[in-house]
Amino acid sequence: MPTKKRQKSALRKPVVKKKPAGKVLSRQKTAASAPKTATRRDYKALFHRKMTENHLFYEVGRIIATETEPFELIKKIISVINKEVPFEDSAVYTVKKDMTGLDPFYYSGPSFRKAVLDTVYYDNGAPGNIASTGESIFLQDAALYEGFLQHPEEHRKPGSYLGIALKNESRVIGVMGFSHSEPRAFRVDDLDTIRTLSPLISAGFEKAELFRKTLELSRVDELTGLLNYRVLMEKLTEEVRRKIRTGRAFSFIMVDIDDFKRVNDRYGHLEGSRLIAQMGPLLRSACRTDSTDICFRYGGEEFSILLTETTMEEAEAVAERVRKTVDEYPFTVKVSHPTEIVSVSLGVSCMSGDKQKSITELINEADIALYQAKAAGKNRVVCYAEGCGMPAASATDRKGLP
Repeated sequence: MPTKKRQKSALRKPVVKKKPAGKVLSRQKTAASAPKTATRRDYKALFHRKMTENHLFYEVGRIIATETEPFELIKKIISVINKEVPFEDSAVYTVKKDMTGLDPFYYSGPSFRKAVLDTVYYDNGAPGNIASTGESIFLQDAALYEGFLQHPEEHRKPGSYLGIALKNESRVIGVMGFSHSEPRAFRVDDLDTIRTLSPLISAGFEKAELFRKTLELSRVDELTGLLNYRVLMEKLTEEVRRKIRTGRAFSFIMVDIDDFKRVNDRYGHLEGSRLIAQMGPLLRSACRTDSTDICFRYGGEEFSILLTETTMEEAEAVAERVRKTVDEYPFTVKVSHPTEIVSVSLGVSCMSGDKQKSITELINEADIALYQAKAAGKNRVVCYAEGCGMPAASATDRKGLP
């Protein structure tokens, strides 16, 4: 049996020498401070990125809310994105109606100063691949990517590229791409930012396109595809102001289908509508619509042509070409009824020299010349002459009148 003294010593726990409290605390503080600094840095970068995204969302949303013209909308959005993403060149393509490829819509930057972009077909080049797959492309060095080039004359060169698809709920509607001449100019964060913006940009672009089409429908005659009377008045007002400012002459032509009532009475209103519909593209093809001439449907079977910077003699030559083209054109009513004749009479007026006229006077002069052409036997061109008046109504025209 051990003694009490030995029992006490056996039960006694070994003494552990304590380290100074100050040193332990300082180590703990040092160990804890390192991760907190790193965390602070991570949060700071994340906070900055989120603030950048929020600012971009605000700016893009503001542009979409205020801009209704698609080209200006894209131009302003590209400019805002360039404040945060360091690209040099940008290009936006829209999907063709037949969905076979992409048409260039907007492009800017040093690489495009003397370039004219062509259609890019699906699976051809970076834009074509984005359009066909709907997926983004992020390249640190475009020279290493086999499928980057989209045109035969392009040469492979180093540089960075990122591109996104613009989509609606059902399909890809376009492609937006950004590039830089230096490799590794973009970060993954740049791609994430633009990819986050893409649904908003897509919705804004579709809204602007819908507004443009609606506005276009309100300005275009549905049957002929020509501009309507309201736009004619706007254009005439512009030309009168330009004439006052520059002194340059302009002319106006009234066109009327001869004996149109006979076509309606003999073959029905459907055939009459076909005849009017065919006159639209025919007038555009006979006039200089790529430069100075603008064609309108005045109303009913009457049409008009505004010829900017054109003298009376030049307008008469255009009117004669229109008359001859109509006379020789195989309208469906002529094909179905070979004996049927389709012709037009045309009246020409002009605003030139120091004498100023109102729009009403200019139209009235062309109208008088047109009725002179009708009275002279139809299917001819008459230019307005000073002092010329409305021809006396024939017995047939007076029928039913007091």
